[in-house]
Amino acid sequence: APLQLRELINCRWAEEVTQQLDTLQLCSLTKHEENEKDKCENHHEKLSVFCWTCKKCICHQCALWGGMHGGHTFKPLAEIYEQHVTKVNEEVAKLRRRLMELISLVQEVVR
Repeated sequence: APLQLRELINCRWAEEVTQQLDTLQLCSLTKHEENEKDKCENHHEKLSVFCWTCKKCICHQCALWGGMHGGHTFKPLAEIYEQHVTKVNEEVAKLRRRLMELISLVQEVVR
């Protein structure tokens, strides 16, 4: 069946999502570290280690002497953060490419 312009739906939220992601990128890791809830409940220290086994942020004391994470695999929290930032940036790029495709397709239909 032929496609009619009135049958198309404008996806307005896609541009809003990419703008919001741009705003999130402006937030720095230092702001994140200053937050009181980002401290260990037991030791009141900055969460600086990611327990890969528990999928949880912990402080270095919990990693070394906490007892609850014995034999677990750890990674520096900054490394995990950078991996997540990279993944989010890749998804943003995909969304932007898709948005441009959709805009192009809508313009083609309008023509």
